[in-house]
Amino acid sequence: MYPTTIRRLILVPLAAVSLLLAACDPHPKEWKTPNMTALTPRLQPLFEKTKTVCFGRFMVEVPASATVAWGRTIVPLDVTIYHDGVEEVKGLAQTFVDELKSEKAIYLNNIPLLISVDDMRQPEGQIVTGYDGFEAIGMLKISGYFKLNNDGVVIDARPLEEQKDETIADIKSMARRLRQRADDEAPAEPGNCIGHAFLPDKQNPTQDDLMEHIRIGFRLKEFPDAHFSIYVAPSNPHDPEGDSLQTQWKRIKEDPSTFEEKAALAKIRFFRESPRQIQDWKTGYEVLVRNSDEEHVHSYHDFQAKFTGVPHDPFRPYADIQFQTGVGDNAAGATKASLTDDEAVAVWDKITSTIRVRPTSSKPVKSADTGPHLPLGELAATGRICPQTGWWEHDAPRPAGGSRGQHIRAGDRMPHAVAIGEPSIWQKLKGERPSYRTGTVWKLVSYDDAPPLADMTVQPTATAQISSPDDLPKGASDPRLEGGRGDDIPSNKKG
Repeated sequence: MYPTTIRRLILVPLAAVSLLLAACDPHPKEWKTPNMTALTPRLQPLFEKTKTVCFGRFMVEVPASATVAWGRTIVPLDVTIYHDGVEEVKGLAQTFVDELKSEKAIYLNNIPLLISVDDMRQPEGQIVTGYDGFEAIGMLKISGYFKLNNDGVVIDARPLEEQKDETIADIKSMARRLRQRADDEAPAEPGNCIGHAFLPDKQNPTQDDLMEHIRIGFRLKEFPDAHFSIYVAPSNPHDPEGDSLQTQWKRIKEDPSTFEEKAALAKIRFFRESPRQIQDWKTGYEVLVRNSDEEHVHSYHDFQAKFTGVPHDPFRPYADIQFQTGVGDNAAGATKASLTDDEAVAVWDKITSTIRVRPTSSKPVKSADTGPHLPLGELAATGRICPQTGWWEHDAPRPAGGSRGQHIRAGDRMPHAVAIGEPSIWQKLKGERPSYRTGTVWKLVSYDDAPPLADMTVQPTATAQISSPDDLPKGASDPRLEGGRGDDIPSNKKG
């Protein structure tokens, strides 16, 4: 365990500084070549048979022999599917109840943390509610444990105490909508593909309902050190450029933080750095490099593409796509890379070129009546039903340069506000800004209409473009899929 930890600490700065090598040539020939890298004879059999994998609202083609590994899923509450795990989930429920019974809330007259255990018939299961730790005052832990035929389901939330009833209703709604899904099934209705299951959308989903975080990874059987991962999440409406790979690369290039970063530049091989487009998803940027051999770390490929996305558009979200070789014990560089440079680029091009929106038959979302009925200045707290369509502003501290305003429709739940947390050292290095959601009070400031929501009907489209210039144990997931942007958001009301 210790050597692996040290290796990861070494890799993080290397991955960051690897983006700097592009300074050598601002317009390399590779940027101007729109053609995908051809598969070598050794790779051609790998892609003779492929399978379509549905994840979230998207699809991708991978080799038929590839193993799929699901990471943390929030849609908009945390949900985990335990394949053939009904008894395992029953055990988890009992363990949670026992833990809550055994502890007391020291600031609430030492009452037990357990508040209630509610049984459900459809689907079969129970919802357990308790205080979130012995020091808790207003925070709860609510978890639903359900049977979905032969699969077990756990839905977790960490709401405020006043949101208890609303959160339980959301857990029940998710549990009743969930259905099993074959691994090769890509449903034609709107909703999210998750591990072994599908969650159809509500009839009239709100922006809070669309706070979706999907993580999925693929391991190539023929090249077990090669790992591919995709993470999609809501685009940051306050600072989308804060998630830009191009901006991060420019910042580090212009002002390397340490001597070690500067020294690493001369050892890193650069293949491609350019804008990236998938369908009309035009906010992408990709960087393809190979890190050099270091002490205790083999040379490995580190490819990444990031899309800043379009705020409030579930079909063009933020995305972080990565491909690494030399992976062992879930750490890149732990073993020797089995792919050559050309082969690694070819695999990257082949898989990323197939990412696309899953076609559905849904209709455009109708806008609510926007006629003024309540006076400006009307107040409504997070979690309450919105009484008036219009522009609302919250009173919570906002990110620098961010807006407090949001258009909310009558009948929707008043959403949480987004606040910016303190970044870690590595987040500062990479230019990432962790965010979290918080309850607040909203004030009606205008009756103006919002721009109409995008037509959610999706047609089969062309594949991705480069701009010119199941072998895992039951319930297992790839730890490398658990991190990333958005993990600072508590799994309370809406992911």
